[in-house]
Amino acid sequence: MSGRVVIRELRNPEEYQETIDVAKAAWRFADRVLSPTSDLIAATHAGGMTAGAFEGRRMLGFVFGLPRTNLGESAQHSHLLAVRPVAQGRGLSVKLKLFQRSWCLERNIRVVTWTYDPFLIKNAKLNIGRLRATVRNFLPNFYGPMGGIYGNLPTDRFEVTWRLDDPEVAAAAAGGNPPAIPDGPAVPLASPGRMPDAPVVALPFPAGAPGIYRTDHDGTLRARRRFASAAKELFAHDFEVRGVAIRDSGPVYLLTRG
Repeated sequence: MSGRVVIRELRNPEEYQETIDVAKAAWRFADRVLSPTSDLIAATHAGGMTAGAFEGRRMLGFVFGLPRTNLGESAQHSHLLAVRPVAQGRGLSVKLKLFQRSWCLERNIRVVTWTYDPFLIKNAKLNIGRLRATVRNFLPNFYGPMGGIYGNLPTDRFEVTWRLDDPEVAAAAAGGNPPAIPDGPAVPLASPGRMPDAPVVALPFPAGAPGIYRTDHDGTLRARRRFASAAKELFAHDFEVRGVAIRDSGPVYLLTRG
């Protein structure tokens, strides 16, 4: 696992079929909730993009996006990104997303959106911290029952907006460190029914996901309900997620007024 990794678009049906193996390994989902190879091929043919991270002939990860037409401007929705567990920790998720950014900019696409489980701290750090995307929308139980790591928990999602030509996004893509959203004792916590009167607020979420989905199902369900209520209230008051931080009490999202 120390060879040269190449990021490129997929070339043949066999490579598209390999995305199923990568997704199974990464997410431990049943076949019925995985995107069929034919769907990826058709969507890519119709203007989408499927790219893989290859070490030799073996695919270590992939990213898939399809055209999005309901935002009033050219956009892509990034539906899938997965990296084999054996290859995680090598920065492949970042490399795949930066390939996607370059691919879109070459085609005058300036916005990419996607969804993710807001309780997954690794995803939060990638999306908000590393890529400098923002979140302005909460989607309750977006996919319905999925099984796998979720069991029968609601599949709540944050919707990410990645504006590719934003100066902070461009700086992060070039390897820079744009200013982080400040955190500290002066930044108050938000909770359901409690809207702090402050320019920056913190929205807590539990540590330990996805493991806690199995070990503490009932506690996770209660936490999901509290988080959903607070997030929807914050977004209704024009807050947006701009950062993520780890406090002694656990992880928090940092939101500013948009």
